[in-house]
Amino acid sequence: MRTLVFAAAVLLATSAAASTQVHYVMGTFLRVDVDDDAPPAVFEECFARARALDRTFSRFDPTSELVRLNASAGGPVSPAFRAALDRALALARTTDGAFDPSVGAVMALWRAPERPDASAIAAARRTVGRVAVDGDRVSLGPGTALDFDGFAKGVAVDACVDALRAAGVTRALVSFGESSLYGLGAPRGKAAWTLDVRGPDPDRIVARLALRDRGAAVSAVFGGRGRRAADRHGHIVDPRSGRPLTEDAVSVVVAPSAADAEAHGKAVLVRGVAGVAGAETVPGVSAARLTRTAAVVGDGMRTAGVLRVLARSRPADGEVELR
Repeated sequence: MRTLVFAAAVLLATSAAASTQVHYVMGTFLRVDVDDDAPPAVFEECFARARALDRTFSRFDPTSELVRLNASAGGPVSPAFRAALDRALALARTTDGAFDPSVGAVMALWRAPERPDASAIAAARRTVGRVAVDGDRVSLGPGTALDFDGFAKGVAVDACVDALRAAGVTRALVSFGESSLYGLGAPRGKAAWTLDVRGPDPDRIVARLALRDRGAAVSAVFGGRGRRAADRHGHIVDPRSGRPLTEDAVSVVVAPSAADAEAHGKAVLVRGVAGVAGAETVPGVSAARLTRTAAVVGDGMRTAGVLRVLARSRPADGEVELR
């Protein structure tokens, strides 16, 4: 593992694809760039799958499957829900709980206006991990709630890529909110889809990422910027302690799927520097962790040559382009 030092720096994308569509889904923008012959129906199917998953996993829609399941502490679930939950629970085991989809009660505490006290945190923490699956039925322990958020975006990216492949598309980049990504093939004349990576200061570009037939996630902690100093905390919570992260940091993870990358990306942030090597014990996963003072690049990431940390960060002038 190699540590590089640089002045502050998160991820954004790069490609002059032949055809691009951007739709607002899951509270952010889903962008699909296709550098291939593709009928309009391919885009329609991609966005339709993302919207269907939003109706399944949204925590804002009172009619979503997720909201109904949390409210009833369990019940029958759809095949799509079961598949995503099975994968998320497997990743929770792989990451030793640094990522866990049953962290909903803890997340709700830290999304509230008032800072929770120690007893409330301890009570919410005890709800994590109490999930049982039997066939098409899911049972949640008392107070336990599921929360998919970024992981659901990774699931949606993978569903979009499946639709593209089924239509015969071989060159495309799917970018969901600039954090869940998949590079399918490469643009004409290029070795890979290349992307600019922003750092803890989102106005600065600190690295370049190259993707080819791989998923990726760029996850960030901004230390609760905009809150009063006494209440400042990040939006990512450690499921094991029940407390939010506070250090401004960005993780970059490349994996066989965007969903896997999302889970490992959160785990890298939660585990700190040790999370980089921990993620790379999983076959096909490579990782890096960027802070305001240093970049820790995993041996797998460095050997694969998919991430290049800039010697000097540069301004992100306006919207970062795909190229």
